Amino acid sequence: MYASAAGLTVLVAYLMVVGEPILLPFVIAVFVWHLINALSALSGRISLGGHALPRWLRIGGAIALLLLTSWLIARLVFANVGQVMAAGPVYEQNLLRLANRGGSWFGYDELEDIRALLGGLNVTALIRNLTLGLTGVLGSVGTVAIYTVFLLLEQHHFDAKLTALFPDAEREALVRRILRRIGTEIQTYVWLKTAISAVTAAACYVVMKAVGLDLAEFWALLIFALNFIPYIGSWLGVIFPAFLALVQFDSLTPFIVTTAILALIQFTGGSIIEPRIMGTGLNVSPVFMLLSLALWGTIWGVVGMFLAVPIMVVIMIVCSHINATRPIAIVMSADGVLRS
Repeated sequence: MYASAAGLTVLVAYLMVVGEPILLPFVIAVFVWHLINALSALSGRISLGGHALPRWLRIGGAIALLLLTSWLIARLVFANVGQVMAAGPVYEQNLLRLANRGGSWFGYDELEDIRALLGGLNVTALIRNLTLGLTGVLGSVGTVAIYTVFLLLEQHHFDAKLTALFPDAEREALVRRILRRIGTEIQTYVWLKTAISAVTAAACYVVMKAVGLDLAEFWALLIFALNFIPYIGSWLGVIFPAFLALVQFDSLTPFIVTTAILALIQFTGGSIIEPRIMGTGLNVSPVFMLLSLALWGTIWGVVGMFLAVPIMVVIMIVCSHINATRPIAIVMSADGVLRS
């Protein structure tokens, strides 16, 4: 039995790696579809003339909001990437100057020595590769959009299919309860994480703007996004702007100020504010959170790291409602207590 389960696990992992071009856009589409329905449900509280907004209008408004947000983000990203590429040579010169100054402490007195050490580093080339990567990501947007449209068209038949799949009323009620809990947990996580990440990004933006850091808007957006990656995301949101501060300015003071204050903001948001707002939160073990982050990051790259938490929550909820897999859910939980 255990050998079969292990073999099935290996097979599923292999299929996820090999089938990434197909599976990853579909998984993203499922989360986009879920987000559209969540926004639609949220707008259902709005009424005009004592009547709730029709469903087609709420769905259309949610889609329009997502499209507008995506367009603004893409425009901001590519505009700022162009500015960084234009300023790349200046950043390289500043980095060489700082490296030469620091290298003299270790016996590298000549600039040529430092140039040799940094010969493999080309800021402009790095930004160009980043642009190509972003273009590749946007290339899959069309596939995600097609999947999302068909999910929206199919969702009217989901209830009938669920009833047909589970003729037993008790089993059908269990499946519906699992699906409702998955939806509630993920929505709560997304809304709270979005609010906390937005406040963190806004505070970091004020600091970066005050220091005079280039592309403060872009870094604030990146900090907002990286905060959805558990543990390492918040620190990456400090490292990237700090590195730009290092190569942008001639002195180390802006670098030190930027690094210290951004680290303080991230620590306050992630270690003090977020636990107080979320409470016990998703009740997921930090060890398994890191394992999930490493696993999905290995399988699906950066996108997998963003999806690691929701996927782990889904797995834990499903396991908790099946007697054979309930021990797995207990081990995955933070305190060993599973919610009903």
